[in-house]
Amino acid sequence: MKSKKLLLLSAISLVALASCGGNRRIDMSTWKFSPENPDNIKVGILQPIEHGALTAARLGFVSAFEASNVKVTIDYQNAGSSSSDLNTLAKNLVANNDLTLGIGTGASVALQSASIYAGKTNPIFFTAVTDAVDAGLVDSDAAPGQNITGSSDLNPVADQIALIKRCIPSATKIGVMYTQSEQNSKVQADLAKAKAEQEGLAVTIATCNDASDIASVAQQICSSGISALFIPTDNNLAAHMDSVKAALDANHVLCVTGETSSCQQGGHVTLSIDYEQLGYKAGLQAVQVIKGEAKPCDIPVFKFAGAECELQISSANLADAGITLPQEVVDAAKDISK
Repeated sequence: MKSKKLLLLSAISLVALASCGGNRRIDMSTWKFSPENPDNIKVGILQPIEHGALTAARLGFVSAFEASNVKVTIDYQNAGSSSSDLNTLAKNLVANNDLTLGIGTGASVALQSASIYAGKTNPIFFTAVTDAVDAGLVDSDAAPGQNITGSSDLNPVADQIALIKRCIPSATKIGVMYTQSEQNSKVQADLAKAKAEQEGLAVTIATCNDASDIASVAQQICSSGISALFIPTDNNLAAHMDSVKAALDANHVLCVTGETSSCQQGGHVTLSIDYEQLGYKAGLQAVQVIKGEAKPCDIPVFKFAGAECELQISSANLADAGITLPQEVVDAAKDISK
């Protein structure tokens, strides 16, 4: 997931780094993890914004050390959706810790850029990143190639769109809404559009710039005659789902979201990955590196299989929007109403 404006800033940072030799490759054949104090590893964690999914991933990451009996000192920083703070915090975390975790793509790219700029080779881990290859974090999901690896939160977009037809068999037109600056949200929107068109659904795409125009964009697309709205994993929207909910309620539009917290805060139904487990998987990768069992370059990026996702509904939000789902969907789903 990406925070607003972070992708553009990170891209600018990477261009600047490349111009001063920041695109250098690390010789991973001779690389080794060398913490300052092997008995108490210093771990820096960078989170771009506060919302349920990212916080769950962070807690899962930390719990992996506890479960593995690895002693660490956590240095947790939250940028509060500020892109400038994100980059400053990334530099400080890289300078003062043995390894770092970026939560979401923007935070992960910021840590990677700061590490390159500082000439550091300490391991970097990420979680809640939709497409690590597209973001330039790894060479490939199977073989990351450098001192960074982690876990991806790419949700089963095709299955989410199929879920719309399962909930509303008569649907003919759907909407997809995401934040324009969140490139990984666009990746999901493109996948959703392709799947919807395969299903014979007409698709309307709507993008917002930041929190200030979410309400107006949501109202515009929800009043355009769509039967349902798909919202991918998008940090900006996840943090402001109340604005989307108002439009959903007023227009009685079904909302399928990419993950649990967005569904709980305003959406109606999702096939969600477990973000706490997602962070836990990244934590286990870090434990492998700390124990000398593997190098980041050789640890594949973790992804949940579609079959591992949980069908969830918010009966409270459905009631607010005046929507009734088929009983077979209700019976198969977990109710996550607040």
